[in-house]
Amino acid sequence: MVTMRAFGMIVMMAAIAGCGDNIKVQNDAPAAVDAPSADAGQTPVERGRYIMNNVAACTFCHTPLNPDGTRDNTRLFAGVDCLVDIPPCFGMVGCATPPDPNDGFGCISSRNLTNDATGLKNATDAQIKDAFLNGHRVDGKKLAPVMPFYLLHNMTDADANAIVAYIRTLTPVVHTVPPNQEPWATMNNASTDSAQPIDPATIPMPVASFPDQAAAMRGRYLTSQVGLCIDCHTKDAMAAIPLDTTKFFQGGRQFTKEQLGLTAATYPAIINTRNLTPDATGLMGWTTQQIKDAISKGKDQMGKAVCAATHGGVTASYAALTDPDLSDITSYLQSLAPAVNDTSPDCMGPAVP
Repeated sequence: MVTMRAFGMIVMMAAIAGCGDNIKVQNDAPAAVDAPSADAGQTPVERGRYIMNNVAACTFCHTPLNPDGTRDNTRLFAGVDCLVDIPPCFGMVGCATPPDPNDGFGCISSRNLTNDATGLKNATDAQIKDAFLNGHRVDGKKLAPVMPFYLLHNMTDADANAIVAYIRTLTPVVHTVPPNQEPWATMNNASTDSAQPIDPATIPMPVASFPDQAAAMRGRYLTSQVGLCIDCHTKDAMAAIPLDTTKFFQGGRQFTKEQLGLTAATYPAIINTRNLTPDATGLMGWTTQQIKDAISKGKDQMGKAVCAATHGGVTASYAALTDPDLSDITSYLQSLAPAVNDTSPDCMGPAVP
């Protein structure tokens, strides 16, 4: 049986994922607009490719790895068997049971998204969007919140359509992923959704004094509604809303280094995500270039590796963010209200070239 603490830790894994009609949550907040620099002149397929491979980092969960740790692009988006495996004692004090994919407990696999019959070839556009926007599987079951549909729910209709357009172009790969084990199977068969969408009105707005409100608002969209920065850098809530909406971007979410795809012995076993607000315990004192380097190159202020495979390294998704998008994301982080939260960010990673 999975304890409430364990379930909260399970929900925490949503960030290692990286994806009917888009039903928006109504609110009175100013509309967050997409960065025009990212999609200016792009076709829907090109825009969808950029979102899935870079902004939303969908490859992180849906593309298997080669033995050397690089992505196997011959099986791009073909799904991963046993993406996450947890032992039966997960969440209990002293749990040391090694994961066993054959014990009937703990494995969840990511969906084959390619244009094959074992993937999404026979799914309608509405079914595909209903999955990544609302958490409803093509077979009518529910998605576990390892898939961050509760964030992607708030993307624009244009971006949702672009993702579908790109998925339709993926090279077919024959791969039937195995059924999910417990506790995921119970979530899949639940009568209600396993998580509720984040109300975009709760996503922090730029402080009024920030000089470039337009750039910050574009960054708000990129980090929180079509990208997953807000997911990794916010504590889990152990509730129907997976994230603590009072602590957005304040860091402190815990992952094992294996969950983040890190292998170097210098990394600690447990990693706390960084406070991204401009507080002394966060990014106060960081220059614009240093923040951009942390996101795209995986370098901290001292030139050491930050503790996330999406930031630098052979599987980095954010290395190919466009410079305008990177600038807008940085602007948004700089525009946040400071929040005190010391998350012990010194991860002791190796030097980054």
